[in-house]
Order: sequence, then C-alpha cells, then structure tokens
Amino acid sequence: MAMAYPEAFKDIIEGEVVGSGYDSVIKQLINRLDNVRRGKTSLSLKRQAAGKSEEDTLCRKKRLTLDSYGCKNWQPVQLPANETPDTQISVKQEMKKMKKEQFHDAKIVENMMRATFFTQRKDIINGVETSDLLHEWPYLFETSGMMSHFKELTAIDFEDKTIASKCARVVSYFRCTDKTAKMQTIFREMEKSSKNVDDINAAGFLQLLLKYFSEREDQMFHKVDQTTLPSEVDCAKLPSTPCIIVCGSSPLTAENFMFSVDQVVVNGHITIFCDALKLMFASYYCLNISYPVDQGGTLEFVQRCLFKMNPEKGSKVEKTTSRKQSAVSPKVLSLISKIADYEWMD
Repeated sequence: MAMAYPEAFKDIIEGEVVGSGYDSVIKQLINRLDNVRRGKTSLSLKRQAAGKSEEDTLCRKKRLTLDSYGCKNWQPVQLPANETPDTQISVKQEMKKMKKEQFHDAKIVENMMRATFFTQRKDIINGVETSDLLHEWPYLFETSGMMSHFKELTAIDFEDKTIASKCARVVSYFRCTDKTAKMQTIFREMEKSSKNVDDINAAGFLQLLLKYFSEREDQMFHKVDQTTLPSEVDCAKLPSTPCIIVCGSSPLTAENFMFSVDQVVVNGHITIFCDALKLMFASYYCLNISYPVDQGGTLEFVQRCLFKMNPEKGSKVEKTTSRKQSAVSPKVLSLISKIADYEWMD
C-alpha cells in the first residue's frame, strides 16, 4: 500500500523515510483489528517460567538489543591496524595529559579518539562507572570526542547546519499551528532572546517538543544560578539520565551550560546550546543508556527527525509494561505526519 500510494501512506519527512515507511499503516490496521476483536477473544494463558538460567539469558538478549539499538559497531571485535594494547595505553595516557594542559585541537582529538575506540567500547560495555570513564577518557565528554565516538559507533555524522535548519522548521510549524496558550511563553522568550539564532531555535525546539508531548522538562534541563561552578552543583538533585545543566533561568537566555550523566558533572564549560544538545543525545548511544519513558517521545523525535536514525525494528525507550512496543511511537508518527502535511501545504 505504501509503495503503491506513497503520498497517502508512506511515512516521510523532508524526503527521509521514517522507520520502515509504513508504520502508520500498520498501526491503523492493528487498531482496526483490535476494535473488531474487542470483547470476543478469551484471556491468554500465562506461561510458566522455563527456569532461572533461561530467564537470565532472555534478559541479557533484551538488554543487548536495547543497548545496541541504532548502532553499527557496538562491540568492535579487534583493534585497528597498527594498534596494539600497548599503543592504546600510550595514546590514552597522552590524551589525559593533553586534557590537563587544556589542549583543544579538535582534529587531533578526533584522530586519537578514533584510534582508541575499541578500548573505549570495551570499558563502556564492561560497565566502568561514569566517574571513572571521565578520568580515563576525559575527551569522551567533550563535543569533539563524543562526536568522534558516536560516528564510529553509529556511522552517522552530525552536521550543524542540518540540525539548525531542522530545528528552525519544527519551530516554524509549532509557531504557525499552536492555537493554545501552552507554548506562547516559549515563543515570547525566543523573541526576547539576544543569543545566536541557531541556538535560540535549538533550545526552543527541545522545549516545544517537551511541551507538545507533555513530558518532563526538569529531567532534561536542571537549572542553577548563573554563576554556579561545576564543583558547586548539587549532584544529588540531578537526574541519573543525561541532563543539560542550565546556568540561568532558561535555556533560551542562559550563556553557559554544563552536562551531567549518572549524577556526575562530566562537562562544566559549554557555551553553545547546540553542543549541549549533541552531547545529551549522543551520550544515550555512546554510554548504552535507554531513553526514559518521561522523555521518550521527545528523544525519539530528535533521533528520527534531527539525526536521521531510523531503525526499522526495536525501540530505545525503556519498556515498563509487557505490551509490545511499536517500532515508531504513534505520537511521534502523528507529529511527523502533521509537519510533513504543513510543509507540503506551505
């Protein structure tokens, strides 16, 4: 159906196919089938556990599927050519020294991070604590280092211009279609902000999505005083999931940001909001973290429409019930469809 009538049925935004391209059609057919069957089917029999070891194996498989979702090189099997365990240690020590000396040549950092990707993945998969990763791999939490790791992991490269353009389009859609007061405060703040237009759109984009999906902003943004230093942040109040720490009253007006994972401030000096956005999103993949349910819609939309990550199967959102999850969230599909219609009419 989707192949025969793509304009009517295919899931597409900005020329990019979302998921399989026919998740919306499947969702509608399943909903129709459920409605027809409602009240006519008997309760399913509960299956007995087949044994503890079998359950553990199943749990491990599910965990692996969730952790490796969207990744092309989740667990590399061998070191790169010309690399040995000794050279990996040597390069790692050199990067630690460079970080202490505040070395900031992005290209050199990217090359060194790429050379040690195998060892970084080994530490992450083995469950090394975030505080220890910060000590052993300090550039992993810098923009250049995280982006290098993410590219090796997923084969996807972030393009700042594309991100800025897509954020602006989504903001434009909400500005033209929101007829309620729930987003007007965000729009007013955006108009008053004196920051770079790309940063304004990126910050507004995230806030508008959270508002649209009715998801918790305080789990993605943690606000502190404008003059707060990294050492002064009350880490006990931070969420365990990746979080952008806003040094000010709003992401739209703040000049400085920090970034935390597992209640550890891993980057205390971010001046560009787009960098904070990239770090926050990429860390879910680089550090094997599931999307929390109360941010699931926002993060999946960011994944599929901002960074073009469209696996046809599975989900990165934490599973809290025994119900089977859709490959693409219905509410994300709905928003994608609305934006596509808006752009086509525009």
